Amino acid sequence: MKIRKIYFCAAALLLVACQHDIVRPIDFSFTLDPSNTYLAGETLRFNFEGEADNILFYSGETGHQYKYRDRYSVPMEQIESVRLDVNIKARYGDDQALEIYVTDSFEGLKGNDALSDRATVKAMVEGGMQGWTKLEWTDQKEEWKACSYGEGENGPDLKALAENFCIAFHWCPPSAERKQRTYYINGSLHTELDGTEPVDTDLKELGLLSVMLNEEIEDPYHKNKGNGSIIFNQTNNGVIVFQGVDPYVLGYALDGWVFSTPMPLNRVVNDKAVVVKNLQNYQRSFEYVFEEPGTYEVCFVVSNENYMQSESKVFSQRITILEKL
Repeated sequence: MKIRKIYFCAAALLLVACQHDIVRPIDFSFTLDPSNTYLAGETLRFNFEGEADNILFYSGETGHQYKYRDRYSVPMEQIESVRLDVNIKARYGDDQALEIYVTDSFEGLKGNDALSDRATVKAMVEGGMQGWTKLEWTDQKEEWKACSYGEGENGPDLKALAENFCIAFHWCPPSAERKQRTYYINGSLHTELDGTEPVDTDLKELGLLSVMLNEEIEDPYHKNKGNGSIIFNQTNNGVIVFQGVDPYVLGYALDGWVFSTPMPLNRVVNDKAVVVKNLQNYQRSFEYVFEEPGTYEVCFVVSNENYMQSESKVFSQRITILEKL
């Protein structure tokens, strides 16, 4: 009797193990609640039938469309405008010692060969910064100066540079005999796109690289070294800090550059879903509010899974939301 019991338990365990290897077929549907009014700003209820492990919801609104879940760029022609916002604070020193340039013709620096990158920058400077456009701005000592470019008549049309945008900051105090000016810099790019949400890219997301042209500085990538160096991501001050020095401390005028990594500006964030249900909760309905009138393709992505595999299906329906009078 004991031997039979052991065989029976082993068979039962084997059956359970096999069941765990099989993903349950998806048995799911949704209906719209009869009480729905389909007006903008009012709650819409979806009722669920069947059972599923996980449910995601795409509302069909801009930024939440199922068809764009894996989209990370848009065609260049969808770029409507590009604006560069730069905030600068100048401290100490008496001379304007910062220049800003933009281009779409720079291939970028290596980032792993300091002497080669220094030579590249020197050649550009000696060649008159061909292909670069200098942006005009004026120091506002001890206070933040807000500068915007790309809209109206202020600077070049940055949309024309969108295929390979690059920005460069040149730190160029004129003399070691005077206090060499410190600058704190923050900034962002704002890209308006047709058919999708605008994209805001912070300066620190642009892949910044510093290069010092002073031969007295052994490492051209010289950064985060305190006075007389370029400092990145300093808390409470700036994404870029050009940290100046007192007169005669160095014996030479600083000559530093910061370049962003050239990049196209048609990148977008993929459209996101709302998590309606996961394995840890029970859900028989879901409520959502459409703030704007329009026709939307709503999608529920439903999946069942185990430790080995998963199965998913998409359930969709077109819904028209009317303006609330």
